Amino acid sequence: MTTAPTPHIPFLPAEVEEDGVTVADADLVNSAIPQAPFRMARFTVPAGGTSSPDVHAVQEIWVVQAGTGTLVVDGTHTVLRAGSVVGFPSHAVHEAFADQGEDLDILSLWWDAPDA
Repeated sequence: MTTAPTPHIPFLPAEVEEDGVTVADADLVNSAIPQAPFRMARFTVPAGGTSSPDVHAVQEIWVVQAGTGTLVVDGTHTVLRAGSVVGFPSHAVHEAFADQGEDLDILSLWWDAPDA
């Protein structure tokens, strides 16, 4: 009898970046979906902190797990709160601000953009 892999997706140990944001990449290779067409990570912007501005050739979706804050994409501000789902295209400059007095916990999924 073959045992099916667990649907649980493990995460690699978290690392703290220079801006104070804690990031843990998903270990998709050792999950039930090792050939997933996307990558993902979870990250926490500490209360009062901000992620560094980021821009890249992938498309991305964020799912806010906890907290409130602000997302700025190419100069446009959007309120983030637990349950918010936002997305942005490749080459969009984006930055998260935990500017509401609490940590901002986000799950990020990204994939190669057809226009990259």
